[in-house]
Amino acid sequence: MNIIRKIFGKRSVPFSKFIHICWALLFPKWYVKYLYKRIVNKKLSLKDPKDYNEKIQWLKIYSDTSLWTPLADKYKVRDYVTQCGLGDILVKLYGVWESADEIDFSGLPDKFVLKTNHGYGRVLLVEDKNKLDFVETRTQLNNWVNERYGMISFEPHYWNIHRRIIAEEYLEDKYNAEISSSLIDYKFFCFHGEPYIIIAMYDRKNPTLGSAVDTDGPRVKKEAFDIHWNSRTDVYAHRTDNYPPIVPKPSRLDEMLEICRTLSKSFPQVRVDLYEVNKKVYFGEITFTSGGGMQYFTPESFLEMGKKMDLSKVKQRTKRCIV
Repeated sequence: MNIIRKIFGKRSVPFSKFIHICWALLFPKWYVKYLYKRIVNKKLSLKDPKDYNEKIQWLKIYSDTSLWTPLADKYKVRDYVTQCGLGDILVKLYGVWESADEIDFSGLPDKFVLKTNHGYGRVLLVEDKNKLDFVETRTQLNNWVNERYGMISFEPHYWNIHRRIIAEEYLEDKYNAEISSSLIDYKFFCFHGEPYIIIAMYDRKNPTLGSAVDTDGPRVKKEAFDIHWNSRTDVYAHRTDNYPPIVPKPSRLDEMLEICRTLSKSFPQVRVDLYEVNKKVYFGEITFTSGGGMQYFTPESFLEMGKKMDLSKVKQRTKRCIV
């Protein structure tokens, strides 16, 4: 039991989940083929991958993913951004903890953001600290930080992230307030250091503590653009039905594209997330398996994106184990 807790975290692991995790760890090629068939509903070819989806699965199995783990870590990636000479685009960091029990809320400002550094969607926006239920908040954060993530979705680079809780500055964008109730999240899909498609996500309904804002309706709205900010309604499989697009071209788009080229140049494919807040660019995160590597775009777009990935240039894995 102690070994299981050490591997999977403090929370109990259902037997079916345990079996799937062991399957992914011990027989990754079999597992990813099973998962791909289940989600995409077609057979995965690892010998001759063609589209974006297939090539991401190939990268997870055969390529050197040693940098994926520290760069998918929302805390450690800050070092990489700084090393690239872009430390000025980092959001202000207030603190980092291994347990929510360590957080001294009295030392935090009235507004801040709490998140875990691994996984997806583990974010709390605090608009008024005085309205915060500290017990409930600690419980929620500890539940999140105790979750070991990555094997069920076959994103093994998340598995060995040293799980932490971080507090960051609460950013507010007055320029786009009439368009979006949240920050507009610009997601740049890059290939061999060159941005290709941008997904703008807005009106995101993150849990917001101390706010009276209505969170009903779609969890997030999305629009697609090319790097010249031409609408690309043809590429996105789950587009929002509110065309023509309402998200305006960022005033610092050229700067954002250069930032993406710098951060993505070492990888065959990666997604770089940025914000523009009050005419200043901020870094969000780096993602190697967007949507688990199996969502977002139409089959035609996946094939076109796959053509942009040259696997012959990819450094091969030397470790036998995928984690």
